[in-house]
Amino acid sequence: MSRRRWFFHVVIRSLAHRKGGTLLLVTVLAMASSLVTSLGIVSFSMEKKVAEEIRRYGANLVIVADSAGVEVGSGGMNFGRVAESAYLDQGQVQRALLQEPAAGRDLSFHLRGALKLWGDTVAVDGVVFPQIRRLSPWWRIQGTWPDANGALIGSDLALRRSIKPGDALSLSGPAGGMVVRVTGIVSTGGEADRLVFLDLLALQKALGLQGQLTAVKILAAATGEDLRRLAGNLQKLLGGAQVKEVRQVAATSESLLKKVQLLMLLVAAVVVTACGASVAATMSSSVLERGREIGLIKAMGASRRAVLLLFTAESVLLGIIGGVAGYGAGYAIALLVTKTVFATAAEFLPAFFPAAVVVSCFLALVGSTGPLIAVYRLDPVRSLRGE
Repeated sequence: MSRRRWFFHVVIRSLAHRKGGTLLLVTVLAMASSLVTSLGIVSFSMEKKVAEEIRRYGANLVIVADSAGVEVGSGGMNFGRVAESAYLDQGQVQRALLQEPAAGRDLSFHLRGALKLWGDTVAVDGVVFPQIRRLSPWWRIQGTWPDANGALIGSDLALRRSIKPGDALSLSGPAGGMVVRVTGIVSTGGEADRLVFLDLLALQKALGLQGQLTAVKILAAATGEDLRRLAGNLQKLLGGAQVKEVRQVAATSESLLKKVQLLMLLVAAVVVTACGASVAATMSSSVLERGREIGLIKAMGASRRAVLLLFTAESVLLGIIGGVAGYGAGYAIALLVTKTVFATAAEFLPAFFPAAVVVSCFLALVGSTGPLIAVYRLDPVRSLRGE
């Protein structure tokens, strides 16, 4: 038998001989690595779930035109501000967005105005329907989404005017009129319930505002500082426009997620520390029990380095076994938690496998530091005497 094979034979036989201690150490290491694995997978799944939910809240950036206006008042009395309508240049906005890929493709152009419907004035919003459909997935539509010749009508307005899907609307504006067919009624619980949504190009033509917009809503992939940086860059590219962040709900969700992740990190640190202490106690007990064995090995000519290498190899092997078992258990725990708490499935993340093994080996080696020092200092003569 070669020296290397003999070395591994001794390591494996040593662990197999102490079944109780080996099983205890593997269990402790598996607990620690399974906790790190499960918390890591759950944290990643939570972050992805929150990101998906935030997308449901709609745009996080809004571009609007600066309106020219004057303050009206006399002496110490202020009667308010009279503003003149201002518009964004659609071409300029498109060029600016091309220079900022971080803005993404989830955006919606809007032109807000007013048209005559059956002799009364109604508020209308010109949109590109595929854009607004992608940007507002939470909208509840009774009917179907329209094409360029159709219209959506808000639920409040539809109720007041007794309009239903299939009805034709005759609308007129300063520069022309149009007849559109209502294909759906939209219900959002907000301002959209009082509007008529028309095709952007058709409304621009009716209002005589070709190439003009009142707002652009953007759902950018950026968050936090990146989102603020994106807003600042767009502000510089779009002179005469305001770029505003819409982040109240998103910021609250992100803040809550960070706090939960911090709590999970603290729990993991406490449990890992406790497991490390347990490993150190168990390894110390093992060294005391194996004093005569260590003394005999040294008396037979083994160097201190060889004995330390033997114990280190045992610790590493225990760490690998504990890490493999911990990853499997941690993934099962993560599946259970994400399914019962977040109603979603945890992703299979092989990247956490080496992390679980590294954590387990690290704990095994750190917990063995004290016992290894004791092994290094052990006097073979005194240990063989039983002292």
